[in-house]
Amino acid sequence: MARHRFTVRTLVPILGVVVVVLGGLCAWAFVQQNIERPSETPFERATRQVMEQRGPGWEIRYIEAGADPAVCGYAAPRRRAGAPDQPVAFVSRIGRILFADEPLPTEFRDLRERFCPALVRDPVPPVP
Repeated sequence: MARHRFTVRTLVPILGVVVVVLGGLCAWAFVQQNIERPSETPFERATRQVMEQRGPGWEIRYIEAGADPAVCGYAAPRRRAGAPDQPVAFVSRIGRILFADEPLPTEFRDLRERFCPALVRDPVPPVP
């Protein structure tokens, strides 16, 4: 029996084809992932950002659309007996959410005036 030996001349084209095929598969998977992913609405984005920043015990009490793509509103901890639930204003943008009680009051005020000038300044406390 004749023993086959692979030489550099035979391996280079084979490896080239393998690289091209794998590159094509990666590109196809990337395109499919981007096409099938539904984009989240600004309201869903704000809810996700509040949960990420403040935790799952927080909820949005009031939300309104601001200048695109921002949304503004108030979030507070879920209501529990004996726990304070003072709402905190927020401005949610695509890559960031900023709360009124963070150590950047001037930046928050500027964002609120720029994106949500009609946002109620002091929310009405909830009726027990």
